[in-house]
Amino acid sequence: MAETFERLPEAAETGGWLVRDEEAVAAQRGVVWELIKQVGQNLTQGVSLTSVTLPITISEPRSYLEMVADGWCYAPIYLKQAAVEADPVERMKNVITFAIAGLSNTCVVKKPFNPIVGETMEGLFADGTQIFCEQVSHHPPVTNWQVLGPGEMFHFYGSGELCASFRANSVKGHQEGIHCIDFALDGGTIIYGLPEVWVRGVMWGDRIIEYDGLMTFHDPKNKIIAEVKINPEVGGWFSWKKKLPTDYIGGDIFKYTSDPSKDRSSVSKISGSWMGCVLFDDKRYWSIKDDCPKFELIPADDPLPSDSRYREDVSYLKAGDMEPATEWKAKLEDLQRAEAKIRKNYCQEKGINYVPV
Repeated sequence: MAETFERLPEAAETGGWLVRDEEAVAAQRGVVWELIKQVGQNLTQGVSLTSVTLPITISEPRSYLEMVADGWCYAPIYLKQAAVEADPVERMKNVITFAIAGLSNTCVVKKPFNPIVGETMEGLFADGTQIFCEQVSHHPPVTNWQVLGPGEMFHFYGSGELCASFRANSVKGHQEGIHCIDFALDGGTIIYGLPEVWVRGVMWGDRIIEYDGLMTFHDPKNKIIAEVKINPEVGGWFSWKKKLPTDYIGGDIFKYTSDPSKDRSSVSKISGSWMGCVLFDDKRYWSIKDDCPKFELIPADDPLPSDSRYREDVSYLKAGDMEPATEWKAKLEDLQRAEAKIRKNYCQEKGINYVPV
């Protein structure tokens, strides 16, 4: 196994994505210090950021429903290949590659707009893959999605609850929920989850975005399970003793008989870096050195009136009109609160158990 892996130019020496937009970082730090003045030091002690209102000046002009597709940029390559694979181990390798390779494409400097309950997004990739997203809850923020491959050769769907909180000089984030991929070829399914993401240097120091934790992929039909550790322990998956970049990955694909945690044997070794390459038994499946295109989201024709592209605040920010963008952001947030109150009152009048969304 190679001791070093190719990594993107944005890779920090110690690991992760190094943010080089100093102007954006300075603006965000100004907002954080203002929030600390208003809320107090408790802001940096694990307070959830999903309920904190942030100014429009640190946002990019798109909704989270549009941004969530960034991590799926390699679906037309790896999920299509997985969909035609008769060998379940090869299918698993392609799904793992799809999930790991897309992580670096989610590293952004500015935050997207929080979706409004009932907001939708319809889009596609150039190969015909269709993407549908909907915001189904505001507190907590929950997004549902469906992605259909050409000819419905694969069906990628799931539900993710976005969690984010301060941890001293860092922000810890996680999209909690399962990702399911059904394959038409044989009716198989692979289920996996995402790792934690950390934004380091929120108030001082280098701004670095890091993923960390264990990703588990499970194919129950074929009794295959894979474990991918991001930032693995030295001496665990790797034999050398020096400190490795935190974006390195290590793991195994296992076949099991009855219990996926016990009665299993490794059939493939996983290595690489989410910042540059994915290898199985030292064979590269993805590398930044290869001509591997990242597919960008294309807005669908004639979407629903609830589509993200029709948000006035996003449209004004995209045009550079800060004042109306800020006004519309406040209007939409007030409307969302008013609608939540209507739902609550209706449930109370009808004797229905009210579940906030």
